[in-house]
Amino acid sequence: MKPHDLFLVIGQSGAGRTTVIHVLDDQGFDTLDNVPIHLISRIVSDQLFDKPLALGVDISSKSFSSENLLKELNNWRVKSNSNVIIIFLTCKTETLLNRFSVTRRPHPITGEKSLKNSIKKELEIVGSLRDHADFIIDTSSTSPNDLRLQLSAMFSIKRNQNIQILIQSFSFRKRIPHGLDMVFDCRFLKNPYWVAELRDFDGRAEEIKQFIEKDQNWDNFFDKITKLSNFLLPIFKKDRRSYFTIGFGCTGGKHRSVFTTEALAKFLAANDWELSVRHLELEKETDKLI
Repeated sequence: MKPHDLFLVIGQSGAGRTTVIHVLDDQGFDTLDNVPIHLISRIVSDQLFDKPLALGVDISSKSFSSENLLKELNNWRVKSNSNVIIIFLTCKTETLLNRFSVTRRPHPITGEKSLKNSIKKELEIVGSLRDHADFIIDTSSTSPNDLRLQLSAMFSIKRNQNIQILIQSFSFRKRIPHGLDMVFDCRFLKNPYWVAELRDFDGRAEEIKQFIEKDQNWDNFFDKITKLSNFLLPIFKKDRRSYFTIGFGCTGGKHRSVFTTEALAKFLAANDWELSVRHLELEKETDKLI
């Protein structure tokens, strides 16, 4: 990511564009939301910015069409020789119906017989942009806070353009999180849950560490993970990949996946990789206590 990159945030209404713009603003971007296409050329000059610019595009503008938007972006590429990065936000129809019902906000596509038809019509209008997107983010099962954490790991101009690695544990009982580049199943390891005196600990505890490290498969498993990481991450970094997300899952998301996540994070941090760590099930337990 370069100081003069232009980011375009677009997608389905209700999928979280405003949240994305706010997060990028927090990360140090210049940002502007609800930008009509015909004003992009006035906002974006051929002079380089001192930091990236993120524009949230308003599809309700009369001048909006996918063709017009792509034409404006191509003009900017020619004028500035800069990168144009498109972030496309998508969401399941059922989720969007619920969000509009809760907020009671009108959908920008008017004249349709129902909200569902407006959502369908909008997807027909913006859907072609998905093929041109650099990042596709599905927010169907993502809370605003989850989206904020994901984007903070993906985009930050405060981190010297290094690849950002997010490692997270999760429960296969719930769902595999969206956006994972690599997933490992830890359920073959012996489960501390079935040891009564270990059940209430989580994978960050020394007691769990000692238990899992005694598993005859652990050393070989972790050795293969670290070797694969050492092989892949430099390649993605060289290819200017902005982020890479690794997920470890187990049955409950509390013991084996958490321990493995912490172990890989410690290994990568010791090798000077910039990373962040999340434990989805432990976060939910913490939320219940607040």
